[in-house]
Amino acid sequence: MKSTAVDLLPVARISGDNIMIKLTDTEKKILEELWNDGPLTTMDLYRKLNEKEGWSKSTVITLLNRMLIKGTIRYEVSGNSKLYHAKVSKESVDISETRSFLDKIYNGNVGLMISNLIKNEEISKEELEEIKKIIREGE
Repeated sequence: MKSTAVDLLPVARISGDNIMIKLTDTEKKILEELWNDGPLTTMDLYRKLNEKEGWSKSTVITLLNRMLIKGTIRYEVSGNSKLYHAKVSKESVDISETRSFLDKIYNGNVGLMISNLIKNEEISKEELEEIKKIIREGE
């Protein structure tokens, strides 16, 4: 069988040196399935997400089309099926979401976030030691 890959757009938008990937919670659920078990067909995704989330087939198709336009997934045609692949890694999404959170809540200031966690006793001594270790290793 002949296989054809389809890749509509480049991934997300670039802000400085960072790729900013804006995902809804529902889009992230589709990506999680693709990261864990991909590539997957429309029906594979429908079955999984219908069981876990109660989503209809049309919901899955709408989200896949939206994600193709955003450039976060791609597909290849194999016979009568489309096999969907994630175009973004879990790590890049996690980094982008962390950066977005820091920018939104703490104006990009990691020190302010850690200071708030320590002052409000939201961070244990063990977690603080882990942060110190990470900082030492990063220097």
